[in-house]
Amino acid sequence: MSRSTLKTTAIRLISASALAVTVLTAVVASPASASTLTDGIAATAKAENGNGACAHGGYVGGPNQSSSCYGGTTTAHAWCADFAGWVWARNGVTGLASLDDRAASFMDYGKKYGTISSTPHVGDAVVYNYNGSDYADHVALVTGVSGGTVTITGGNQGARPGHVSTNSTSSYSVGSSPWGQRISGYVSPAGSNTPTLPNPAGLPAGTLVKSPNGPDVKVMINGAGIAVAASDVTPDKYDLSKIVTVDDTAFRALPSAPPSGTVVHDQAGGAERYVIVDGTALLIGAEDWTAAGYNVRPDMGVPTAWLQNAAQRQLTTGIVVMDQTGTDPSRYIMVNGAALHISASEWTADHYNEQTLMGVPGQWLKSAVAKSVPTGTVLMDQSGTDPNRYVMIAGAAVHISASEWTGNGYDKQSLMGVPGEWLASSVSKQVANGSIVKDASGANSTVYVMAGGVAVPLTYADFTGFGYDKRSLLGTPGEYLASAAAKAAPADGTMLLSPDSNTVWQIQGGKKKAMTADQFGEGKLSFNDVISVPTAFTAKFPTV
Repeated sequence: MSRSTLKTTAIRLISASALAVTVLTAVVASPASASTLTDGIAATAKAENGNGACAHGGYVGGPNQSSSCYGGTTTAHAWCADFAGWVWARNGVTGLASLDDRAASFMDYGKKYGTISSTPHVGDAVVYNYNGSDYADHVALVTGVSGGTVTITGGNQGARPGHVSTNSTSSYSVGSSPWGQRISGYVSPAGSNTPTLPNPAGLPAGTLVKSPNGPDVKVMINGAGIAVAASDVTPDKYDLSKIVTVDDTAFRALPSAPPSGTVVHDQAGGAERYVIVDGTALLIGAEDWTAAGYNVRPDMGVPTAWLQNAAQRQLTTGIVVMDQTGTDPSRYIMVNGAALHISASEWTADHYNEQTLMGVPGQWLKSAVAKSVPTGTVLMDQSGTDPNRYVMIAGAAVHISASEWTGNGYDKQSLMGVPGEWLASSVSKQVANGSIVKDASGANSTVYVMAGGVAVPLTYADFTGFGYDKRSLLGTPGEYLASAAAKAAPADGTMLLSPDSNTVWQIQGGKKKAMTADQFGEGKLSFNDVISVPTAFTAKFPTV
């Protein structure tokens, strides 16, 4: 049959051939398991989903198959056999000279190598409406078997000019017609002659690599494979014509981030330099570049998208760090993005000395030390000396009673061990002024604003009128909240403002003192630290 009259139509269309017969008895058979070769075939086929006939410049499989894309068009001839042959060829299947542009040529292949079966295997060609001689309506590839379901991927499917698509069916037995065309048989590849591909880990830094079984591209950086996004190709000047195809197993096993200590920059340009620590990119400040010795390390360009993502990550909780320059001799442990000081006695007593110590840029470390452990983090003393449990609320470690531990669901959260001295210091702190808090159990529906350690109750009118409804509402252990609400007066220096006047009051020894405008300004007190409270709250304090 001439190529111009081939009828290799899509599986979604009903065959016009009413005389097609099968070459196998239509028996029900269970799908068979996959192998390394056939897994590769499945991965390659499914990676093409949505592509048309001119993807990759056209699908060309065996030496006797022609391209699915002719003259830049998609209508030269039906191309399902070209696609199936291309996928087999990409995985090194032997004997492809038996294939041509006819779907029926896959049955020729099966007869030659004795691989025709009524049982679908991953990687098989599935042939539809074979006439027993030289014609079949369609061919596609089995890309999955699971229980009683078979998944099939094929080219030239859907409305003309067709595309690659994947469909699943439970009607996979020979003789069944899951999409209007009768399954005539399954043809397994006879074997693979795929040459040994290089291990990417041994390739030079900057080499672009990919697996033969998928479209993903990575760039090699110190033994790691860093993903190259489509958006990186042009600005980062990656030459896709120089991609090296590598061993699939080794490709998938590549670390996704360079080793800790690797110095990197954006491949697209820019002056900023970063050091990789546990997969996170930490910015290197100007004062650290030479002092920490980063200037003598190889400086690796990495994909823009990957670097942006790595720079936004937090170091993993539990990592122990130090200033790479040695200017700060202290040691710290990372907890939810904050660096907590480890005292000399705790260094060995709490076994921090047994963990890997990571050097980090000094400027970055200063900012991490200044951070507060996020609200809601549940903590305990790493040494166990203090048996209590605490939750961080706006910079303070708030005690959790035994009943609240389970009653409020704290027992279901991650419990972070922290240095005891740091914890004691945090327990002594007040919940930050202006924090809006509420009983975490819901037993008390009152909303409070924190002012100098006192929980000041708010009416709904106060809550909205003071603009507190725009702030986060922090669930707080009820016992702590009751204690804070019962306090007689805020801490000395607390500044209050009530709606009855424009006077700012400062608490001194349980009394209030009117403040003057000249006490505020640059280098002085800030109006941002003034807390709005109900008139009744300020009224109860005598005036100095």
